[in-house]
Amino acid sequence: MTSEQYSRRQLMSLGAAAVLSPALRLYPAASAAVAGRACWLSALACLPFLFLYAFLLCRFAGKRREGEGMGELTMRALENKLGRAVLGLFGLWLLLYAGFVLRAAAERFTVALFPRSRPAFFVVTLGLSAALAALCSPRALVRMARMLFPVLLGVILLLLLFSLKQIDVENLLPLTAEDTLPVLRGALPVGEVLLLGLYAPAFLLGGAEKRAGGFGALALWLTGLCLLLSALAAAVIGCFGAEITAKLTLPFFTLVRNLVFFRTLERLEALVVALWLFPDFLLASLALLASQHCLRLLAGFAPAYLGEGLFTLSRGRWIIWLCGAFAIALGLLLAPTDNALALWSERIIPTGQYIAAGLLLIIYMAGNVKKGL
Repeated sequence: MTSEQYSRRQLMSLGAAAVLSPALRLYPAASAAVAGRACWLSALACLPFLFLYAFLLCRFAGKRREGEGMGELTMRALENKLGRAVLGLFGLWLLLYAGFVLRAAAERFTVALFPRSRPAFFVVTLGLSAALAALCSPRALVRMARMLFPVLLGVILLLLLFSLKQIDVENLLPLTAEDTLPVLRGALPVGEVLLLGLYAPAFLLGGAEKRAGGFGALALWLTGLCLLLSALAAAVIGCFGAEITAKLTLPFFTLVRNLVFFRTLERLEALVVALWLFPDFLLASLALLASQHCLRLLAGFAPAYLGEGLFTLSRGRWIIWLCGAFAIALGLLLAPTDNALALWSERIIPTGQYIAAGLLLIIYMAGNVKKGL
């Protein structure tokens, strides 16, 4: 069995499908709160900064050896205790994020479809599914994302097309030079959403082919996603206005609820919310896969999948079960109230995302200074 289980293009599909989960939960409400009617430009304003990050990340990933992912590269760049400590931080952060994803996904189901239910059932169900995905070959999850992403993208584009008739241009224009700074501030939530899709799949690079470059493909990936987010923001802001959008809990699903299909009021939000179970599953599974990879490597085990059965505990696979159980526990205990969930969603998680993404660049620079790469 070769180390090449999937392609980098398939990994990008996994990242793209996974980031649809936070994108459609957070955006554009978070940007509208600071950028107002101009927030539909925030995703495009974020693009140059994302290009720079992707370029540096590609340079870092280009230093890897055959079969290495970002975890192995981190250990080699920092060496000894510092490398192990940083790898442990990444593992714990990704595990915390997996628990938060379970909690946030459960909230969407309870708010949009089952307002009288409790999130615990959805947390446990989605958490067990993600844990099972982490126990299986990463290739299955990557290929699943490759098949699902075009379907998810097609649904979004179709819904945006139907929203055109309901857009009020006065909610989007005019714009002035005074909107420049708010637009840049509104780019922060965009970066928080898309950065995870860049750095989390990098921990799974050990199963992909080793080739130089890759920035061009990532640049196209980022451009497409930023254009999609810009169109989504224009649709939501155009329909509801910036002030209302900033207060919406689930902007995209509120838009779907108010769409008119073929001159009749067809209630499709239940179907769309159910369909969005897949990005939630892919995101939680990606975070668990990357987390267990870091923690098994930290414990001295080779984290590559070699065809083991689900209940095999050798080679540190018990860590995967532990990670799954811990993520579910976090999903059940994290943010018990709406205010607490808002705090995690708007402050703690975005801050953690930027710290984690920036830490990889610091490791890259430290590795170059030490000439260990």
